[in-house]
Amino acid sequence: MSNRLLRLSSIKFTFSFLFIFIIACSSNEDIVIDNDDDQITEEVEEPEEEIVEPLPEGPSEQEILQSKNDLLQLLIENTLNNGVKKTWHISSASLVNATGTLDITANSSILDDEFIFTSSNSSDEVSGILTWKKRKGINHIADANSSVANDNYSSPVELDFIINDNIEIVHPDFTLIKDTENTITGEIIIDEATNSKLMVSLVQKTSDDYKIAPTNINFKTFANFNNITSYNKTTGFVGSNNTNSLYLSYRDDSSYPRVRRVYKYDINSQVLDSTEITYNGSEFTSSRLHLIDDQLVVVGSGRVSTMKNTLDSEISTYPYSSNLSRAGSTAVDSQVYLLGGDLTVLDNPKVPFKIRSLNNSTYDLQDVFTIEESRTIAEGEIVDSDLYVFGGLVENSNPYELIKTGYKYNLDNGSLDYFDLPKGIFETTACRYENLIFVSGKLPFVENEPNFFFGVLNVETNSFIETSINFESIDPSLVDIEGLTIVNDTLYIAVENISNSKIVVEYVDLNSL
Repeated sequence: MSNRLLRLSSIKFTFSFLFIFIIACSSNEDIVIDNDDDQITEEVEEPEEEIVEPLPEGPSEQEILQSKNDLLQLLIENTLNNGVKKTWHISSASLVNATGTLDITANSSILDDEFIFTSSNSSDEVSGILTWKKRKGINHIADANSSVANDNYSSPVELDFIINDNIEIVHPDFTLIKDTENTITGEIIIDEATNSKLMVSLVQKTSDDYKIAPTNINFKTFANFNNITSYNKTTGFVGSNNTNSLYLSYRDDSSYPRVRRVYKYDINSQVLDSTEITYNGSEFTSSRLHLIDDQLVVVGSGRVSTMKNTLDSEISTYPYSSNLSRAGSTAVDSQVYLLGGDLTVLDNPKVPFKIRSLNNSTYDLQDVFTIEESRTIAEGEIVDSDLYVFGGLVENSNPYELIKTGYKYNLDNGSLDYFDLPKGIFETTACRYENLIFVSGKLPFVENEPNFFFGVLNVETNSFIETSINFESIDPSLVDIEGLTIVNDTLYIAVENISNSKIVVEYVDLNSL
């Protein structure tokens, strides 16, 4: 009996154990009994098969080529139908340098820049040439808008470019892209050593973006320089955007050794500083002034002097190998050009008109071009690479034979073109303002009547008009115009009061015209 009970209890225990074991196993689907080798193993889930999406197909070579040509067409196709090449100009600009980023959109130093793209018809690349008319210079390390301008003036530069597969217009010094149908944006490196660059947005330039020649100008009183005298347009006169100053120079014959006095008038502070250039020997009276980098160049008839634009440096003076009288002068690319001024000799009373350059190493004169005509006391100005000369007097003519023409000489290719002036004028002076050149000259003397001429040449339209001008502080019949200059969109005119030979300066805001 006891043995039967013992076996029954043993069977119940075994059954209970198996029941619990089966229940436990049924709650874990990953545990299985391997009947082949009586081992319990864990089932491993198979990874889901990864679905690889096909990469989108890029544009074909033909599509890329079409995009390149479309961009080139946008750059060069003139939608204005005005008979000239499509011209782009800056609609916004920032100067980026070590001091940060400066918005210079409204700065006069970049407002007259122009960009012209042409196709180079390369068989290997979609490529072309960018002609950048840089004109007024930029101080690439400027940290404020007041210090952006410098006083250099540049001729156009030509830069080869290609349009790459990313549809970018590229050159080692710039990268530009199409932003919208009417806008090109990008960066232009202006100084590699300091990594200074311009971030620009370009749009097409229209006729409304060019300056219009005014028909009337009313000048206002600025300053009287009673200690500065003149005689027949011999006073040098130039303005600086860099220092915001006016510079004047004249020869003082009241002392010995002779002295050429130089003045700097700060427009903001109204402080007048001066220095003097002493020299021995003879020299004619005329002075012409130019600003190159931070140097003031004083061009006399027999020698040239240089000094810092602050007038506080040592003055260096260099004689020419020949003496000139009443030569005009102008400058571009840090190069000064002298215009005419040759003295007559007995066997040649009417000498040809010569354009000379001032060698920047020896400071002597070098012939550039000779025009076989008599023309003296004529001034000029340069826009881009074109040198314009206005009027003049036929040498030794009696009575005076005034010249009623001007000419344009291209410094790059040597071409020469003449144009007519409204009147014959001499003792001329000129200054540029974007696409305009303001011109003054002297007329034959008539008692109690103004004997000056004032006009404006529009180099974009090749048109020349006479402009009526009025003075606030001086009787026009007492005026001899000595010089014209522009500082920050303000035109300054220096005149001699012929009743006392003193210099008077008046001005007009060109944005008000």
